[in-house]
Amino acid sequence: MKKLLIFTFFIAGVFQACQTLKSQTYIDPQKSFVLGEGKHGSYVAQIQNVGKGDLEVIQVSEKGVATSLGILKSKEKGKYQVSNNTTVQFKNDNASEKGIIDIRLVGDTNLSMGYRGNNP
Repeated sequence: MKKLLIFTFFIAGVFQACQTLKSQTYIDPQKSFVLGEGKHGSYVAQIQNVGKGDLEVIQVSEKGVATSLGILKSKEKGKYQVSNNTTVQFKNDNASEKGIIDIRLVGDTNLSMGYRGNNP
């Protein structure tokens, strides 16, 4: 019985680890870092802005509707519940400073990530 209990906790831990992603990401000036494009499940993004500048957080629905979720100021943390097939962008409008964010994703971590130039 004890072995079964230990095995169950081990499997639960492996399953949880497979659904969690941690990363520190650098965002060049006048660029955005984009989480999720295409088909994916829901997830929670826990973000900490560890850079010097502020970043705008923008959510884009599956239908292409963009909504600003506000400004993530330097040293602040934010938690974002992201629905299926929804994109979240971290926009660095600074002309010279790189943005830096610590990312922790829980849920569907099988999603695209990449960079995009900011629209004028």
